[in-house]
Amino acid sequence: MDRSYGQLQKQEQRISTSIIQGLNMLSLPAQAMYSYLVELSMGNPMLEIPESPSMDRYEDILDKDDAGLNVMEQPRIDAGRDPAYYDGLPPEQGYGGDEDFDPYYSRGVAFEADALIGSLKLQLSLCRLSPAERAIGLEIIGNLDDSGYFVGNLDTICLLYCQSPEVGKKVLSLIQGFQPKGIAAANVYEALCLQVEDSFPYAALARRIIKENLRAVCDSSPGECAKLYGVSKNCISQTFDYIRSLEPRPGNCDERPLQINYILPDIIVKKAGEELRVYLSNDSDIPLSINEYYLELLDQPELNEGERLYLRQQLNAARSLIHSVDVRRQTIHRAALALVSLQRDFFRFGPKFMRPLTMQQMAEEMGVNVSTVSRVVQDKYVSTPYGLYPMKAFFVRALKGADEESVSASAARQRIEELISAENPAEPLTDDEISRILNEEGCCLSRRTVSKYRQAAGIPGYVKRRYKKG
Repeated sequence: MDRSYGQLQKQEQRISTSIIQGLNMLSLPAQAMYSYLVELSMGNPMLEIPESPSMDRYEDILDKDDAGLNVMEQPRIDAGRDPAYYDGLPPEQGYGGDEDFDPYYSRGVAFEADALIGSLKLQLSLCRLSPAERAIGLEIIGNLDDSGYFVGNLDTICLLYCQSPEVGKKVLSLIQGFQPKGIAAANVYEALCLQVEDSFPYAALARRIIKENLRAVCDSSPGECAKLYGVSKNCISQTFDYIRSLEPRPGNCDERPLQINYILPDIIVKKAGEELRVYLSNDSDIPLSINEYYLELLDQPELNEGERLYLRQQLNAARSLIHSVDVRRQTIHRAALALVSLQRDFFRFGPKFMRPLTMQQMAEEMGVNVSTVSRVVQDKYVSTPYGLYPMKAFFVRALKGADEESVSASAARQRIEELISAENPAEPLTDDEISRILNEEGCCLSRRTVSKYRQAAGIPGYVKRRYKKG
């Protein structure tokens, strides 16, 4: 049987290591670039990298006027409006944390007053208890979760120290009287009941509502509960307000140190009169170079062929990395100019004038693929005259308007917040009323969408705002 064999031709597209490396660097923010380059330089003797850039370089950009590197001017923008604008960036605010707490000493043991456990142990040490009762108290304190609830088994603790359950209940009741109020409770209902003061005129009613109908404090009107409990509407209103002032998680009342993560922007936009000036963070401009010592060593005749091949490979890798860093910077440069061009109303007049924008539109403005834009905006931040914004925040979807001009979702969210902040505290706006106002202003937004935006902004509903402000 005659068999004929033929050749099959096909094309394969392979991405080189340098291209993959460039794509990875494009996704990195300025803060991560230095660490990434240091890691690469540790395996490449041909690569020379300077010391870590300091935060002062970023502050120099904020302080400089028109002179300096990395300055790119945008053309003048015709201002149809002349609203007041902020001159310069807002001051950085952070957590102080400078207070020093002196330790308390009792019976030769030191306790930290700013720690919940230390504070409870201090209060326990001031009580007249037997050694067994004190040991049970320490076990109870050690079995508190982050919210301040007792999550241990009291019977097991009492059995461990050969004590009766009555002794354990006595110690637990004692600790529940410590500060903060409501500590060591079994659940939220008991924690709230422990915080109700007997001096409150409607203390018994408050405890009854907490145990039987706590959800009514958030969802029900005073009139409905007044009929249910046979009291006046004013009495229920005062009781609801009192219950809302209690702390459902007593352990959260304690002060704990905050972990501060600082963010340095990759792009800085400043206003100079009617012009917008764009700066790139100096952390994006890390001056890499070739190590001169190893470059000269490459020409030495005493090198064998393997050593010479290794140095040449590392030299090519170093040059490819330097080129990738330069391409990354140029791409972010183009992205910054395209962003200012597409969102110029935002940078000129404020967040209220942010326009709808998609990554495809920005890709067309830059003349690149949309995947490149997706990498550029990842984990990047922009410092504007109105604060620090993630780069992704400038890509907002369009909402249908009454006229031909579309409205951005961020502008609609800000308008909802403005309407709520200006409402009458006694008669807050419902989501239906807000939707009707927005439709009258040309922004077609349903009640359901208004509710979604309100909840995303952390704004409570109509009933909760009414009692909170009232």
